[in-house]
Amino acid sequence: MAAAPQRRPTISRPTPIGDGAVENLRYIRDTIAAAGTFTTVPGKGCIAMGITALVAAGLESIPSLASSWLPIWVGAAIMACAVALFFMEEKAKAQGLSLRRAVARRFFMTLVPAFVAGGVLTAALADDVSRSAITGLWLLLYGSGLAACGVFAVSAVLAAGLAFMALGTIALGLPPAWSPAILALGFGGLHIALGIVILRDHGG
Repeated sequence: MAAAPQRRPTISRPTPIGDGAVENLRYIRDTIAAAGTFTTVPGKGCIAMGITALVAAGLESIPSLASSWLPIWVGAAIMACAVALFFMEEKAKAQGLSLRRAVARRFFMTLVPAFVAGGVLTAALADDVSRSAITGLWLLLYGSGLAACGVFAVSAVLAAGLAFMALGTIALGLPPAWSPAILALGFGGLHIALGIVILRDHGG
């Protein structure tokens, strides 16, 4: 009896992935990548913060208000924070996200200590150090907090934080008369530049 011919094993070819499946995989990958990134930094909020700083600089330039520079800038900082939080909440809603998620908490808890340190040091040193020292202190602390937040945020935030730190370092060596312009350039110009980048590249 003749032996039955042996069948050659058939090699199955991989089924090609359709365009829809590729898009789904890309969406999953992007979602995982964004899970550790705080994406709700608001471009409009940054621009509004910058405008607030420019208004403060304008008020300080009025001769009768020049001696009130400290309350003017402290008031501007409080207003800028309130405006930023408003726009941040609006952007989070538009993205379907919550500011209570873990990465948002890490973002805020990285930034808040810089604000607290700045407030404490300003209260302790305002009467004993030069205006240039206060200006440099504000810019350095804010920049360090912002740069640290860059770990959890879009890369433009880190770049802005480093720019604030550089400007604060320069401010320490300048005469006090330069302080209003330096504060306007930092809290005004850098915030507006950051806001424009975020509006252009990171969804508003």
